[in-house]
Amino acid sequence: MPIGANSLLATMVALQMLVALPAMAASPAPLRAVDRNPRANWIEAFDWGGGARFVFDLKQSQEAGAPSLNFLAGGAPEFAFGCADQDPTKSYWRFRVGATPPGSGITSRDEIAHEKGMKYYFGVPGMLVLLDEVDMEIRRTPLTPRNGALETVALTQDDVRAILNASAIRAETPRIFFESATSALKTTIDGNSKLPCATR
Repeated sequence: MPIGANSLLATMVALQMLVALPAMAASPAPLRAVDRNPRANWIEAFDWGGGARFVFDLKQSQEAGAPSLNFLAGGAPEFAFGCADQDPTKSYWRFRVGATPPGSGITSRDEIAHEKGMKYYFGVPGMLVLLDEVDMEIRRTPLTPRNGALETVALTQDDVRAILNASAIRAETPRIFFESATSALKTTIDGNSKLPCATR
């Protein structure tokens, strides 16, 4: 058989093998939650060292066709921006992407599903993407899995200003795509003059 024919046969066999692979071999679509409402409600946060947080309303923000978020068991995706510790000597600015705690009265099966889901969806590195008013990217900052969520390293004052001046913030990994408007973020942060990392 000619060499060209052998090559063609090998290619056809390889294609047939790919087609025959189970459907589960393909990576599932990422979780998607998007809220670009200019009045997106960033509220004051009091945990860690304080700051602001945004909790996605799944009835409004989860996109059609995206994977189910049932594993959150009553929780919801959230962004948190602020200080990492109440002690000013240890505190630093950071951005965190995770989920609120599960609701009350969940079963042991729910707890197992929640733990597996959190490890899967928030267990791979990604990027925090800042967008301007015409949705152009203005900055990308790495997100790293830590303590059941995704976090930035300590942010500089330049990073902080960029986040507060962005029109929207996106967190993306191969497994999640969350995006929120930021109009209320700067107001919420500016309204809290006692943040322990405010001078750092």
